[in-house]
Amino acid sequence: MKHGTDLGILRTFLCVYRSGGVAKAAVLLGLSQPAVSRHLKTLEGIMGRPLFDRLGRGVAPTQAGVLLANQIAAHLDALEGAMDALPPPSATAPVLLGAPSDLLSVHVLPKLTPLLARGVDVHCRIGLSPELAQTLLHDELDLVVVTKIEQAPTKQLHLRHLREEEFVLVGRAGEAPYVPETDTRRFIGYSPTMPMARRYFRTCWGIQPPAPALTVADLRTVVAAVAAGTGLSVVPRYLAQEALDDGRLSLLHTPVAPVSNSIYLATRRGREHLPQIKAAFELLCPAI
Repeated sequence: MKHGTDLGILRTFLCVYRSGGVAKAAVLLGLSQPAVSRHLKTLEGIMGRPLFDRLGRGVAPTQAGVLLANQIAAHLDALEGAMDALPPPSATAPVLLGAPSDLLSVHVLPKLTPLLARGVDVHCRIGLSPELAQTLLHDELDLVVVTKIEQAPTKQLHLRHLREEEFVLVGRAGEAPYVPETDTRRFIGYSPTMPMARRYFRTCWGIQPPAPALTVADLRTVVAAVAAGTGLSVVPRYLAQEALDDGRLSLLHTPVAPVSNSIYLATRRGREHLPQIKAAFELLCPAI
């Protein structure tokens, strides 16, 4: 579109126009109130003028809002009618889930079999926690797995504890213990910022880790690279344990207390009671 406006934003505008309020439109559209407000703000930015006057118990369209509604209403209604005439692809909408690849395969997907057995489709997206959290806030995902160290915007999210992960400093089998003051060996990171290594080094020694010589956004590949002698890394124990047990990796440091991090399942606040999202929470994070 010439102005960069998508149909979803126009649909939100028209629903607010017809219902007379952001809260009412949010219920009708199945969106959160912040999402509806954000759509209106985006459209008003594109139009360069306010489309509604905010009242105490709702909104009233401005002259520009009335004009826009008159121009688009018939077209959007025709599109809605055409879509309604199509047969639904499935009885229920899919759950859109995002997570880092290792957490998805080890701690998430194996627990979702009952959801699939109910006929609910699950579409997954792999990525880093900060990116996935932002995608969730833009209503492009229903659920994401986030970590505390990623500084997720918790005020906008409903979070439930998924698990704790312990971090270990590892090297290839036979490597000498790590000495932070003098060690010059290279590091491998999950990302350039190396949040796991930063947590580990700050907790154990009160310093920052060396910058990574190699980064790869897949922790299994990181573990394989360490076992091949490419460098050292701080990784979750559950991914390194098999290689530690069979002698391909060595622990290079034993902290006084385990260094761990909390992992959460998140949805946008206000959506946690939707049936399919609630079902996913119950399967992945059952109440103790």
